Amino acid sequence: MKKFILLIFIAGFGLYLFCQEKPKTDIDQWLIQTEEEQQNAMRDSVVTNDLIKQNYNRKSAQLAMVMSMLVPGAGQFYANKTVLTTYIFPLLEIGLIGGLVYFNNEGKDKTKKYEKYANGEKITYTTADGTEITGYRYDREHQNIVQAILCNVNQVDIYDESYFRLDETNTQHFYEDIGKYPQYVFGWMDWYYRFACDESGNPVSPDSIRWKFDGEIDSSNMRWTGNYPLWGNDTEILITNDSHEMSKMRLTYIKMRNDAKDSYSIAHFFTLGLAFNHLAAGLDAVRVTRNFNRYYISQTVPSLNFYAAMPSGIVTPMLGLKWNF
Repeated sequence: MKKFILLIFIAGFGLYLFCQEKPKTDIDQWLIQTEEEQQNAMRDSVVTNDLIKQNYNRKSAQLAMVMSMLVPGAGQFYANKTVLTTYIFPLLEIGLIGGLVYFNNEGKDKTKKYEKYANGEKITYTTADGTEITGYRYDREHQNIVQAILCNVNQVDIYDESYFRLDETNTQHFYEDIGKYPQYVFGWMDWYYRFACDESGNPVSPDSIRWKFDGEIDSSNMRWTGNYPLWGNDTEILITNDSHEMSKMRLTYIKMRNDAKDSYSIAHFFTLGLAFNHLAAGLDAVRVTRNFNRYYISQTVPSLNFYAAMPSGIVTPMLGLKWNF
């Protein structure tokens, strides 16, 4: 919504610059006459005893554009409310606002769901020997325990407190980091009880055999690449740190976050649509106004006029039909 307001502000400022008064051509001077100039022109046009009265109500294209930039369709209604676009742009505006609100609320609902999934509800996890453990799917305490082990493997590598900077509160960055970066996978329940605990769920400090690195243990270039499970039939299979096999819970969480992002992306599309609708409505209002001003005289309806004439030197009342075109 803030982006939409900013776009409207920028468009309005550009419109202000666009609408600055420019030198008038001869045609402009004829179209944009003041009332006094129109009356003088009518007096000059009298070639007989008859007086031709012209009622020319010119519409302002600048005003129509500003009105439609603020409220799509308002400028068209001001200039000529009979044109179709007078009603198309407001309908588009209502539809776009409805879409924006719907998908934005949908994104918020999905955000609440994945936050609840991560650490907003407790579940029961069953270990290999049938032991039931109750806790959150993501636990900062588990993360802190395992990352401390990794930091103590080598004192000269990158794994230290500056590398692990997970927020201690449930901030937006916290929910982003636990699904985005592999070094925060330790907090997920299914990772912790598979790679850092025995079959009964008791913590076991993994030795260097269970940790896989891409360099020597005492090298500053050492990087953690994965772990071997501590128990089960696949204890000899390396699970890389960027694999979803590390944590199925993390994979589910990532999918939930992506669903929320998709809803927000669609809402952003509707925001851009609103900005385009305001801009298009403003430009169309200029078109409608110019067409109205160009064809106003020919579109005036016929009118009956009573006047006095002297056909034979005698003043005689007359009835006439006038149609400007």
